Amino acid sequence: MKSVSIAEASTLLEISRQRIQQLIWAKRVKGAYKTKKGWQIPLYGEMPRIIRGKRGKKGTWRVKRSEKPTIIHVNKHKIAANHHKEIKEPVIALRRGSKVTYCSELSFEGKCKIVYRPDNKKLNGGAKVWIEVDSSTEINLKSKKYLTDS
Repeated sequence: MKSVSIAEASTLLEISRQRIQQLIWAKRVKGAYKTKKGWQIPLYGEMPRIIRGKRGKKGTWRVKRSEKPTIIHVNKHKIAANHHKEIKEPVIALRRGSKVTYCSELSFEGKCKIVYRPDNKKLNGGAKVWIEVDSSTEINLKSKKYLTDS
């Protein structure tokens, strides 16, 4: 059975490391054991298992691992910067988790969702419109730098 550290378990459950330690000391983390390097928490499926407390509110930690969709959007700041450049940079951003790849053309087959959020300030670099694609979808990229005809 695979096991993870407190830091990795806190990321999976989306709660703080301190809260994981509190749960361990209260013997509410199923199968947690101490090694020379620190605590190890076994994974059941893909997630650590937390035993429900007897009093108080129900815990708010994540039960299933979340899959972030692949996001495709056009970076308007790169378009504005390209206006004054002789060699144009690619402006289409492909976001897979925290990794961003820029390209000038892309294609994919499968379902997608077009999202418009006019009040967005933080997600996807502040993009107002983007395309969400399932994370398992294969995407073909084509990247070029264009030279303007002046």
